[in-house]
Amino acid sequence: MSADPLIIKACLNGIRGREVADGIPWTPREVADEARRCADAGASMVHFHARTDTGAISYDPAWYSETDRLIRAETDLILNHTTVRTSDVPIATVLRTLRDTREPVDMIALNPGYLVLHVQRSGPGRETLVIPNSYADIKAIINVCAERGIAIEPTALDTGFLSSVAMLVQDGLLDSPRYLLLEFGGAFGDGFQIMPGNERSYRFLTECTREVFPDAIWMAHGIEDSVFDIAKFAIADGAHVRVGFEDRAVLHDGRVAASNAEFVQWAVEQGRALGREPASTSFARSKILS
Repeated sequence: MSADPLIIKACLNGIRGREVADGIPWTPREVADEARRCADAGASMVHFHARTDTGAISYDPAWYSETDRLIRAETDLILNHTTVRTSDVPIATVLRTLRDTREPVDMIALNPGYLVLHVQRSGPGRETLVIPNSYADIKAIINVCAERGIAIEPTALDTGFLSSVAMLVQDGLLDSPRYLLLEFGGAFGDGFQIMPGNERSYRFLTECTREVFPDAIWMAHGIEDSVFDIAKFAIADGAHVRVGFEDRAVLHDGRVAASNAEFVQWAVEQGRALGREPASTSFARSKILS
């Protein structure tokens, strides 16, 4: 992979609460303001989840429509929505969101399988969270995206997910991807059924990606303690990075971030240290969407 300009995606909110960082955006206006700050800092993509005014998870297409409209009024960023849902939410809810969001959607992230998280809560024990995606669910999402002209970002959290992406290509549901998102966890034992965010995992998953999809580029990210290590590996590798509040609230110097833009600024500095300027949105579109 050549040392192209560095595509930086800011993941603006995820499902984080404001008990960890006051600056996490929830409303369309807050998300749009964060998107503009990230664009000014050097991001060419933003990824975000719909939230209610009190921070609850939302699947409201009107929220996405308004957020997209506000961001597009001020930036030319690539807008990356999510199809993640909890196990109590039917796939029909996600499909309705995809169909009824008024503004054209650039891209959605697609998990090609089930994700299981054993999450530590206060007190003893853990809570198991399942993020489902059956083959039928995945097929339905892909079909709606084809109807609406929405690009798909296949995600790989381990080699099993990568194999599922290859299966979808073999079954004719996806074109061979030109771009994938490689996602890493924290460390062994963190309860996430994701490859841990260390160099060995990064090298192994990227070697497998090269083997299965030799013409593809990728973006990589870690979560929590692995965020900065995975970003550094990807930048040095000529790949691309995702950073932001969804993955971590604390900056590399130990301060709680006031804005996603501070993570973007860090990534820009890391890229420039290796001779990689932040990519323009037009460059990112040519690599990821064209």
